[in-house]
Amino acid sequence: MACTSIPAHNPAVPFLGKFHHPLHPGSKIRIGGMMTQGGDERFVINLQSGPITNPRDDTALHLSIRPRDQTIVRNTYTNKQWGAEERSGHCPIIPGRPYDIEIAVRLDCFAIFVNGRHYCDFRYRAVRFNHVSFISVEGQTNLRFVDIHH
Repeated sequence: MACTSIPAHNPAVPFLGKFHHPLHPGSKIRIGGMMTQGGDERFVINLQSGPITNPRDDTALHLSIRPRDQTIVRNTYTNKQWGAEERSGHCPIIPGRPYDIEIAVRLDCFAIFVNGRHYCDFRYRAVRFNHVSFISVEGQTNLRFVDIHH
């Protein structure tokens, strides 16, 4: 997977982008697109320490958007092992409709917003925001943009 600069407009999926400045409290990552229909109807967003996606580099935040299961799974991936999944909440993303996801970096967590509404907070585990240098998006979605505001 080739690495792309951020901001990226209408990038291909799978997508791998590099943040040119370190994340810090106040940084906001935005991902906009439209989930495609059919298949297993899921896509994933990973905020990770390096560019490797198989096996994946350490990942501070893994979001698996699963409308069919009515959930957005949150997790981490450290030393080639998954952590405990968090599955509370519904899935406000609907295949065939545009979505906007914002991940706000806070001192103690990632605050996740979907379509302008707070969805959940994900507390940092072994990998914190300051180790994140890359974002990857894979699965059944078309991207309109991937952007960051520092």
